[in-house]
Amino acid sequence: MTELTLENTAIVLDSTCDPPPGFFDRPGLYLVPLTVHFGDESFRDAVDLSSEQFFAKLEASDVLPTTSQPTVADFTAVYEEARAAYEHVFSFHLSRKMSGTCGAAMKAAEAFEHVHVYDTQTVTGAMALLTERLRGMLARGCSLEEAQAYVIHFCTDSHLLIHAATLEYLRKGGRIGRAASVVGDVFDVKPLIHNVEGEMAAFVKVRGQKKALAAVAKFLDEYSKPDDHIAFAIIDALNDEEPPLIREVIERQRPHAEFVLKTRVGAVVGTHIGPGAAAFAMIVE
Repeated sequence: MTELTLENTAIVLDSTCDPPPGFFDRPGLYLVPLTVHFGDESFRDAVDLSSEQFFAKLEASDVLPTTSQPTVADFTAVYEEARAAYEHVFSFHLSRKMSGTCGAAMKAAEAFEHVHVYDTQTVTGAMALLTERLRGMLARGCSLEEAQAYVIHFCTDSHLLIHAATLEYLRKGGRIGRAASVVGDVFDVKPLIHNVEGEMAAFVKVRGQKKALAAVAKFLDEYSKPDDHIAFAIIDALNDEEPPLIREVIERQRPHAEFVLKTRVGAVVGTHIGPGAAAFAMIVE
């Protein structure tokens, strides 16, 4: 039985994982970017535009940008590179209900052995969190079956809660899904939305930050127990104030919670969620 390690196993992600700075500088990690289009200008997400540059451009633009997924050829090239250096490749991608990216990855993987593609049923920093947890297992050494079991557990049981500053971008981009029933943008009523079976759905509407943080505590109570070990990531879209407060709530409510990383929304996710959002992803382990 082959033991999987950091030396023999690579991880491929698309850019909607919204990686923190330096994330892909480490060996064994490969990025396949989506593309954001401002009129005739095209930019590779997480490559050509930083989060700050994107939101500045979004604010200055008269039209909402559009996004496009990588091609099968894009994935094929990355899988060829990764398989030349690593025995196994795990490939993590945003929900197929949000994008055709995972479908392109699956099609490309048909030409390779030991390339394991997963629809994570989530998006943004949740995918980066999954990567860090798997890398921790690889650092200790694990079997293929153990790695696959954890990834499946994460894809089916992880949670993402987003406190959106506005629903404008989700509406315009057609990505609102079951969150369409949330009426926000009125009298400072802002929605909290979460991933349910790969789609963004309404969790609760709140007015003001205090009630938003109370909703975070309610979310924790709904999806975990006080003694659970939780691994979590904090995510923001040009919102430096709220994420530390969310972290405080999580660590106060769940004494065994483990903060793993902080990410900032990039161009593609930012096109659909807009500026000002704060979020967290978690997995009960």
